[in-house]
Amino acid sequence: MKKISIRGPIISSNQQWIYDWLDMEATSPKKVNQELEQATNNEEIEVEINSGGGYVFEGSEIYTALKSYQGNVKIKVLGIAASAASVIAMAGNKVAMAPTAQMMIHNASSIAMGDYRDMDHESKVLKNVNQTISSAYRIKTGMEEKELLEMMDEETWLTPQQAKEQGFIDEIMFDNEMKFVASEDTNQMLPQAVIDKLRNEFLDHKKFTNYANEEESAPMDLEKLKNDYPDLYEQVKNEGYQNGTKDENNRIKAIEDLDIPGSEELINKAKFETNATAEKVAMDIIKAQKTQGQNIFNQTKQEAKELDDIQGSEAPENKKPEEQEIEEKASSIANFINKKRGGNK
Repeated sequence: MKKISIRGPIISSNQQWIYDWLDMEATSPKKVNQELEQATNNEEIEVEINSGGGYVFEGSEIYTALKSYQGNVKIKVLGIAASAASVIAMAGNKVAMAPTAQMMIHNASSIAMGDYRDMDHESKVLKNVNQTISSAYRIKTGMEEKELLEMMDEETWLTPQQAKEQGFIDEIMFDNEMKFVASEDTNQMLPQAVIDKLRNEFLDHKKFTNYANEEESAPMDLEKLKNDYPDLYEQVKNEGYQNGTKDENNRIKAIEDLDIPGSEELINKAKFETNATAEKVAMDIIKAQKTQGQNIFNQTKQEAKELDDIQGSEAPENKKPEEQEIEEKASSIANFINKKRGGNK
């Protein structure tokens, strides 16, 4: 099975090399057609989509290429399939969405100039484009064109459940598993400032005109960056280290600010073992205090019950009733406390 990735904006084929040079995700008809040409014996194609859309006619070209493919085409919407990307998603023989994904359909838009006649003409063009876009949805869902155009007018966002109910997709991925983990550890991610700086510095080292004419270009990785641009590599590494150290210091300080008597074990474990965030530590402390409070309440309740069960002794005859009652209760409580402390019975 061959996999094809449709990520980033949907662009024209003559722009693809620019996005590749900048190391930015984007998808053009040329890129998809090249992938399809590499498929052998009409093998099954799996298309992964995570795109907010882009040019309508380029999206239409990709849709047509996938729809015309002789083998089986399976579409997986991993993040978002919006606008032109949602049209491409309709090309699959089977369309699935991740339970965390979204699909969006809306009207085509453009930029126009001129007098009222030009504006009227552009309006008619856009309405025609909307009708052609709706055809892809209609073929997949079986819905009426009028209903689809109304959904496009409203810019409709669809959850996986809604998309399945209305026929835009055939299944929801992991529907029988539903076990997900969201990581709270972002220490391995480069700060955005570092990424932006790296991109800008790299542009200064690369000659734009030469790259446009290159037939092949070796992909940039960490080792290549280190060998070809050692100064830039050290700069990025040091800045990343400084940012990481700063973030870690802020995390530890935030945890230390939660220093509450009785929570020392939780705090030390978070600081040096689990790398948990201050927010998670706070929740753990609250849970621990809740459990401790419940235990104290249960113990007090049991002790109160035992006090209620203690029988008082008879007072001497020469005592007044009030004095007798007070002494009797005091004696009973003293005996109970002695018993609890392991004293005389």
